[in-house]
Amino acid sequence: MSDPNQPSGPNRLADSTSPYLRQHANNPVDWYGWGPEALARAKHEDKPILLSVGYSACHWCHVMAHESFEDPAIAALMNAHFVNIKVDREERPDIDAIYQKVVALMGQGGGWPLTVFLTPDQRPFYGGTYFPAQDRYGRPGFAKLLVALSELWTERRDDALSQAQAFMNGFAELAKSIDEDAASGVDLSLASPGAWADAGRRLVERIDPQWGGLGRAPKFPNVPGLQLLLGRSRDQPQGDAGPALRLTLEKMWRGGIYDHLRGGFARYSTDREWLIPHFEKMLYDNALLLALYAEASVAFGATGPLAYLRRVVEETADYLTADMRSEGEAFYSATDADSEGVEGKYFCWTPAQLEDALGEAMGKTFARAHGVTRDGNFEHGMSALHRPEPIPPALDLELAPARAKLLELRYGRVPPLRDEKLLTAWNALAISGFCRAAEAAHVWGEAKRVEQWTNVARRAAETILTTHRDADTRLLRASYYPQSARFDPCSASPPRASTPSLRSGPLVGPSGGTLRSVGQGVAHTRAYLEDVALLGRACLDLHELTLEPRWHDEAEALARELMAHYAREGGGFFTTADDGEQLIERTESQHDSPLPSGLAAAVELLARLDLGGPAGHGAPPGTREQIEQTLSRFPTASAQPFAFAGLINAAQWASDRAVHVTIRAASPEQGQALAAAIRERRGSLASPVAISFMIRPEAAGADALVCRAQTCSMPITEIEALLAALG
Repeated sequence: MSDPNQPSGPNRLADSTSPYLRQHANNPVDWYGWGPEALARAKHEDKPILLSVGYSACHWCHVMAHESFEDPAIAALMNAHFVNIKVDREERPDIDAIYQKVVALMGQGGGWPLTVFLTPDQRPFYGGTYFPAQDRYGRPGFAKLLVALSELWTERRDDALSQAQAFMNGFAELAKSIDEDAASGVDLSLASPGAWADAGRRLVERIDPQWGGLGRAPKFPNVPGLQLLLGRSRDQPQGDAGPALRLTLEKMWRGGIYDHLRGGFARYSTDREWLIPHFEKMLYDNALLLALYAEASVAFGATGPLAYLRRVVEETADYLTADMRSEGEAFYSATDADSEGVEGKYFCWTPAQLEDALGEAMGKTFARAHGVTRDGNFEHGMSALHRPEPIPPALDLELAPARAKLLELRYGRVPPLRDEKLLTAWNALAISGFCRAAEAAHVWGEAKRVEQWTNVARRAAETILTTHRDADTRLLRASYYPQSARFDPCSASPPRASTPSLRSGPLVGPSGGTLRSVGQGVAHTRAYLEDVALLGRACLDLHELTLEPRWHDEAEALARELMAHYAREGGGFFTTADDGEQLIERTESQHDSPLPSGLAAAVELLARLDLGGPAGHGAPPGTREQIEQTLSRFPTASAQPFAFAGLINAAQWASDRAVHVTIRAASPEQGQALAAAIRERRGSLASPVAISFMIRPEAAGADALVCRAQTCSMPITEIEALLAALG
């Protein structure tokens, strides 16, 4: 007889657009995606909701899935006592943001998998992250927890509801604390040199003096914080910020967090030495680090001991373009840490494997140079490649064919899964990263790289702006290409299906949301603040690189969408649009994550537009007031640069030091000489410099207007005079 608590065959997630949800399609759990059907069932049956949030490249998500969600006995408990909802945090960051606060209020560290138990009206009454199937690691076993919480709901309902109300009160207190800070009378001056310097000093104090990076272990790149240090190093070249940043950039590159065969970075290091990563590779990390290393190569130079800065840019850009691009030339989201069920198996080596591949002599030489030992530095006697000591340039050149041979052999291994989801915000970061790389390549004198990386950024922007729109031209969050879930790294590029083409007409997804067909995929979900703001910022970066007016027009349109649907009255920005799904809370964007916050991106986009635009237009009405009110709501941000580095960086665009240059010419090509000079010079300037282009059909040549603090220069035609005006 069949078990009524065990679904037969694949569950509902088999029809999901999310690669992460589809990974759970064969669980014996009666999973739902987030949507009206699941929520209605919870209310109708008066059952609590078991909400599980994760993402496709999450190692501990896979562990919990294998231990618990694939276990028939545990699945039977879940199915009998709960309505089970699985959420892809990358698709629904709004849901994740709300319920991450549950574990924070419980005094736990957040993260994934996120496991939260809700009342039928979506209020949380218990939560945590990873739970082992049985008691282990000082955590209660998941099976035991399910029984206890089911009994709490059925036998002590008032206690569960009281706990839910306590969490809701905690949410309200967290929101209230921001407004109390704003009313505290503290002089913000977040855009002032003093606040910027204070934030930089606090970050330098947190730098690991031996291994670089902010904090101890586990250690994340924390790019917004490193960007703040880069800005401070430009302002104070003899100060502590520059050495702290260079130490971090070098140690990251030499560590196992960097892929020494293919390029690109893993998400974080499990230790303070950057040695052993969790091996998932995320688009957002690599996009942000591409930009950071490119800017650092311009600010500090990229020759001699700093030649690695250029190398990281070139290798990371090659990795992204070859392994992570979709058929439409936008970028996929991530690759997994695991292959064949083993974390890091695709990336690690033993001395015997090196000697078999390279011969005994070269194998031993390579092992010494890249820290591969008999005992291994990872699991099962395997070693993550790294550079324990600097490799002399001559030896490094000698080892290049060996690296190529090992990469070819690695291609023959079973590769990790690739999440072929296209996310607007993460693609925006990639667009900005390739713009910065192209600017750096100009400084290096690499014209082919400039052209290549400019085209990569342009094509990704065209794809996202074309396909991630609804019928009303509003921006969408994500699209999916259900091709092979594994990529073939032996090819020069990811597997291609037919050239994408748009099919008209909406599709209705499993949760009832509107899906827009995109070739073989679908685009759906209303964009979040970070999508709109980061894409607007990326369009400005493309405009500054190419001088093509269409990118400035796109940035202005996105800024209008941002102000109309995400701006909070009195300052600040909501994560979700005013016409988005109504959850138990409409959250505000505040702190940075590994990404700069949507709040920071919104302030930067609006402030850059407010500096000026072609023919004197740019920002939507009310922009300056919104910026000022927003900054005034975070008076203590400079004392918390770990959380607010992105906002502090963005605030510099609202300072009196910010410079705006309008280049005027008959065509973008005619203005490029002046623009290139500006882009190269601003790499060493403390003041942020924005560029915009205005077509003057009658112009015989190009000129520039340099504006700061509401004062503009006379037209400048000579590069030397222009550079002098910049400072």
